[in-house]
Amino acid sequence: MTVDGRDGWVDLGHPTDPCLLFVPGFMVPPAAYRTLLTPVADAGYHVVVPSLAGHGPRMLLGRTPPEHEAAAALDVIDTLVGAGWLALAGHSRGGLVAWLAAARRRPDRLVLVDPVAGGGPPWADVAPLAEAPVGLAPLVIGCGLGGACAPDERNHEVFAAAAPSCTHAVLEDAGHADMLDGRVGAVGRRVCRAGSDPAAVRDRIARLLVAHLAGGAATDVL
Repeated sequence: MTVDGRDGWVDLGHPTDPCLLFVPGFMVPPAAYRTLLTPVADAGYHVVVPSLAGHGPRMLLGRTPPEHEAAAALDVIDTLVGAGWLALAGHSRGGLVAWLAAARRRPDRLVLVDPVAGGGPPWADVAPLAEAPVGLAPLVIGCGLGGACAPDERNHEVFAAAAPSCTHAVLEDAGHADMLDGRVGAVGRRVCRAGSDPAAVRDRIARLLVAHLAGGAATDVL
């Protein structure tokens, strides 16, 4: 793993490999996804986790629209891959950002990790979710332990309903922050509902990601 100095961006793997752009969740630093995404890079993907939005008061109050992050993601894509093979993914609010970016530039693969619709924190307004681009069959990974961090009216079920051809994998004993590393993960598991084995959750999500990126049946790994 390298952190390249651009506001904490994480860059895993080799630039010549197919690219996975992974968008972090609300107020989550890119480095919190290191353990989750290292196996994806080891499987032959160039994994980039950018910092697309600040972590200050505007973000905390929901005043940074996810559409702005989606536009920033498209700028990153142009820099990284041009017209090459591309997968988009994201966790929590980052799943919504990846969804919005996919509507403007269709990726080869789209993966949403316990995505949450809405403009920011749980008290922000929820805009209607547009359907997935025609012909795009995303992988939607849901955590069975929802709660305030991923409320029912805006959680993975909403995204799966908007993408009828998706693969929808629900990890029943998984909480919204179980895939995160370090202090951020520990705090997230106190704030959100948490599963009994976060390491196992990270492993299962990584295996789902790799299977889907390779074009296989992701749910076969569960």
